[in-house]
Amino acid sequence: MWLLKRKRKQLEVKHDYSGIPTHVCPCGSQVIKVACIFEDGEIVLWFTEAECGLCGAKLTAPTPLDTVGMP
Repeated sequence: MWLLKRKRKQLEVKHDYSGIPTHVCPCGSQVIKVACIFEDGEIVLWFTEAECGLCGAKLTAPTPLDTVGMP
Protein backbone atom coordinates (compact mmCIF):
# COMPACT_ATOMS: atom_id res chain seq x y z
CA MET A 1 0.00 0.00 0.00
CA TRP A 2 2.74 2.48 0.91
CA LEU A 3 4.52 1.74 -2.37
CA LEU A 4 1.45 2.86 -4.35
CA LYS A 5 1.30 6.13 -2.42
CA ARG A 6 5.01 6.69 -3.05
CA LYS A 7 4.66 6.12 -6.80
CA ARG A 8 1.68 8.49 -6.98
CA LYS A 9 3.68 11.17 -5.20
CA GLN A 10 6.57 10.82 -7.68
CA LEU A 11 4.24 11.26 -10.65
CA GLU A 12 2.90 14.62 -9.46
CA VAL A 13 3.76 17.48 -11.81
CA LYS A 14 5.97 20.09 -10.14
CA HIS A 15 6.56 23.59 -11.40
CA ASP A 16 9.92 24.62 -12.82
CA TYR A 17 10.90 28.20 -11.99
CA SER A 18 14.63 27.63 -12.45
CA GLY A 19 16.78 30.11 -14.33
CA ILE A 20 15.96 33.26 -12.38
CA PRO A 21 17.71 33.43 -8.98
CA THR A 22 15.18 33.92 -6.19
CA HIS A 23 14.98 33.60 -2.42
CA VAL A 24 11.17 33.22 -2.35
CA CYS A 25 9.10 30.67 -4.28
CA PRO A 26 6.15 31.98 -6.32
CA CYS A 27 3.90 29.95 -3.96
CA GLY A 28 5.03 32.35 -1.19
CA SER A 29 7.26 29.97 0.75
CA GLN A 30 10.65 31.15 1.99
CA VAL A 31 11.77 27.62 2.88
CA ILE A 32 14.16 26.43 0.16
CA LYS A 33 16.10 23.14 0.04
CA VAL A 34 19.68 23.62 -1.16
CA ALA A 35 22.64 21.22 -1.24
CA CYS A 36 25.72 22.71 0.41
CA ILE A 37 29.16 21.87 1.79
CA PHE A 38 30.21 22.76 5.32
CA GLU A 39 33.75 23.34 6.52
CA ASP A 40 34.49 24.13 10.17
CA GLY A 41 30.78 24.71 10.81
CA GLU A 42 30.32 27.27 8.04
CA ILE A 43 28.87 26.96 4.55
CA VAL A 44 31.74 27.19 2.07
CA LEU A 45 29.91 26.13 -1.11
CA TRP A 46 26.29 25.76 -2.16
CA PHE A 47 24.63 24.60 -5.34
CA THR A 48 22.23 26.91 -7.13
CA GLU A 49 19.81 24.09 -7.98
CA ALA A 50 17.15 24.38 -5.29
CA GLU A 51 13.68 23.11 -4.43
CA CYS A 52 10.79 24.77 -2.63
CA GLY A 53 10.24 23.25 0.80
CA LEU A 54 6.46 23.65 0.51
CA CYS A 55 5.38 22.86 -3.06
CA GLY A 56 8.52 21.12 -4.41
CA ALA A 57 8.99 23.47 -7.38
CA LYS A 58 12.45 23.69 -8.97
CA LEU A 59 14.17 27.01 -8.24
CA THR A 60 17.54 28.68 -8.73
CA ALA A 61 19.12 29.78 -5.46
CA PRO A 62 20.69 33.25 -5.46
CA THR A 63 24.39 33.97 -4.97
CA PRO A 64 25.91 37.13 -3.45
CA LEU A 65 26.44 38.56 -6.96
CA ASP A 66 22.72 38.13 -7.72
CA THR A 67 21.76 40.37 -4.80
CA VAL A 68 24.03 43.32 -5.72
CA GLY A 69 21.93 46.39 -6.29
CA MET A 70 18.73 44.89 -4.87
CA PRO A 71 16.86 46.84 -2.21
